[in-house]
Amino acid sequence: MVMIIIFAVIALTAIVIERLYPARPQPFFRTGFFTDSLHTVINILLRAGLSGFLAIAVTELGRQFLPPGFFGVLTNQPIWLQFAAVVVVLDFIFYWTHRAKHRFQWWWRLHETHHSSENLDWFSSVRFHPFEKILDRLIYLLPLAFLGASDTALLALATLDATIASLAHSNSTIRMGPLIYFFVGPEMHAWHHSADPDRQRHNFGNNLSVFDWIFGTAELREGRPDHFGTADPHYPQNHWLRQVFYSFRRENR
Repeated sequence: MVMIIIFAVIALTAIVIERLYPARPQPFFRTGFFTDSLHTVINILLRAGLSGFLAIAVTELGRQFLPPGFFGVLTNQPIWLQFAAVVVVLDFIFYWTHRAKHRFQWWWRLHETHHSSENLDWFSSVRFHPFEKILDRLIYLLPLAFLGASDTALLALATLDATIASLAHSNSTIRMGPLIYFFVGPEMHAWHHSADPDRQRHNFGNNLSVFDWIFGTAELREGRPDHFGTADPHYPQNHWLRQVFYSFRRENR
């Protein structure tokens, strides 16, 4: 319930920012709005239904095959340290898995759903193939169990995730200034969503941009792309079910 309230506040703030400082004129109920709404509902239900089961499964497997004391290294640490650790560790994992999603064909077919929106705004941040989200949960569960961060630290992480995602995808002229060398912002992430595949091979960070700068994938350009979305002209727009199945019957990229 708390996260729903936090997300609602972040969403309302993003809407106000886009109305006051739009990068491009765009109606609120723009093309793809209802498709993104369905993506949101389905992924929330999947997360609610699977998270507990997957967490128990991973924990039990870990207890069987991993040494005692493997889990919960942060349990007795201050909240601020738990929060900082989960942000850095999970962003590092996100950075490399995100690069892999653009490198391996089978993973790209799932991730392409997130890139398919031709109207980039804060609500585009919720468009994901459900199978991609399930895989993401599996990837992050073991590191989360190892870290053993408290619910408070994880709530703070979820709040940061939602805030940065809404801002980075926003249809706004807001800029991060010097903070762009530490955190992801719209001036970097908008180019990652360009319909040009060459631009999509840059700016892989989730909350932190530091790994892009460290590993040479950062790209900071003026303005915004002329076109967003996937380079595939046949990708099914505005139809959730077709998008889900299209990932499994594609030709190679």
